[in-house]
Amino acid sequence: MALAAEHVSRMQMIEPHTRGAQRLAEQLLGCPQRAADVVQDATEKALTTAHFPARQSAKAWFLQVVRHLCIDQLRRQRKHVDDDVLGSHIAPTEPLDSTLRETAGAVYEALAALPFELRDLIVLRELNECSYKEIAVIVGIAEGTVMSRLHKARLALRSEFKRRTGEDSDDYRS
Repeated sequence: MALAAEHVSRMQMIEPHTRGAQRLAEQLLGCPQRAADVVQDATEKALTTAHFPARQSAKAWFLQVVRHLCIDQLRRQRKHVDDDVLGSHIAPTEPLDSTLRETAGAVYEALAALPFELRDLIVLRELNECSYKEIAVIVGIAEGTVMSRLHKARLALRSEFKRRTGEDSDDYRS
């Protein structure tokens, strides 16, 4: 009975983060089905591990597990993320008006064109709303490094967006 209560408690802690975990896994793997499998594996790990974190660390821990499982899967399969397919997997699901849809599509295409190490940070920060501290834990780098890499990633995203939309890219400072 105590084990069932522990499972319920753990599920309550990670359930709010499963959609973000799915989004992260899709971003890393480029395939919704493989991403769902990874999130399921991470959920099973959350239920069975002896090292489950405290409530305030559950989000970072869960996304870190998902990220590591994705990287392990990519290493095993020796495949790289197909950036052309990526944009369609991380595009917004909410209905948007046509102008907003076009802009959002251009943003997601620009995001898909970024190198993995930059795209990864933007997805964690902007799509999963992770704090700098949580990203540092998930990625395994110092918090200051997260901030500087995110700055670089945002500049690269802006530049790529402007390149794709034909906007003049000389109006900002790097």
